Amino acid sequence: MKHDSSPTPQDLKLPEHYRPRHYAAVWRSPLHGWRERLTQIIEQTSASHTAEVFFRADDIGAGGRAFEALCHMFRRHAVPLGMSVVPAWLSTIREQQLFASAPVEEPLWGWHQHGWRHVNWQRSGKKSEFGDHRPFEKQWRDIWQGRQKMVSIFGEHFLPVFTPPWNRLSGCTLKILQQLDFRAVSLSKPFPKGHKNPLGLNNLKVPLDLHTRKSKDAAKDFDELLAQLTTLLGRKEPVGIMIHHQRMTTFAYQFLDALLQLLNGAEHITVLGLQELLDRGNE
Repeated sequence: MKHDSSPTPQDLKLPEHYRPRHYAAVWRSPLHGWRERLTQIIEQTSASHTAEVFFRADDIGAGGRAFEALCHMFRRHAVPLGMSVVPAWLSTIREQQLFASAPVEEPLWGWHQHGWRHVNWQRSGKKSEFGDHRPFEKQWRDIWQGRQKMVSIFGEHFLPVFTPPWNRLSGCTLKILQQLDFRAVSLSKPFPKGHKNPLGLNNLKVPLDLHTRKSKDAAKDFDELLAQLTTLLGRKEPVGIMIHHQRMTTFAYQFLDALLQLLNGAEHITVLGLQELLDRGNE
C-alpha cells in the first residue's frame, strides 16, 4: 500500500463493500475534491505558523476488523494514538483481541481510562456517566474499580488520563480524579464552569469530532469540518482530534489516512502522543 494512494477495503483487510451499522452522512462516499481541499489547509497552516496535533480513539473495548484497520493505519504512518478504553467492556478474550492488533508494549498506543461502563446516569438533559445526578460515593467506586482494572491489564503502560464518556463530568468527578492520582482529563470543551484547571489536572482538549457528527447534509458538514480544522490548527495549544473507529466507512479511513500523511509531511506541524503531553505538564 503506497502512501500517496487512498487505501482500499482490501488494503485495510475489510470486506469490499464494508459499511458500519452507524455512520455520519459526511462519510457516506468521497466528496469531489476532498483531498485537494484538505491538502491546501494543511500546507497553508504549515507555511504560516507552527501547530501541534494529537489523536484520541474512543470506546475501545474489543478488537475486530475496524479496530485492526485503525491500528494498521496509525502504525503505517508511525503516529501515536490515545486509546480511550472502557474498563468494564474488557474480558480476557477482548484483551487478547486488542493486543493482537495493538501490542501493549508498542509505544504508539496511549492506553487510558474511558469511564467505567459507558452508561448514562443522567435523569434528564445531556448524557453523562459522571454528571451532577450521580453522588460522590458512586462516582468514586466506579472510577476506582476502573482504574484498578486498567492497571491490572496495562501495567506500566497505563496512562493516568481520564476521558469521561460523552466528554462530560461534574465538579465532584474532578475531586475524585485528583484523589486517585490522575494527572489529566481529556474533554471536548474547557473544564465545567467554575473549575478552571482544578486541582492541578490538565485538560487535553479534543474539540474536533470526526465521526459522531449529526448533520444529514454531507457537503455542508464537510465544509464545516474543514473550517473547524482550519480554525483549530491556528491555535497555540495542541489540537485534539477524536476518532470512533466503529463509525468509520471506507471514505472515513481514506480521509484519516490522507490527514496522517499530510501532517507527517508538514514542516511546522508536530503530531504528539498522550505521554508527551503528560510529560510536558510536569515541566
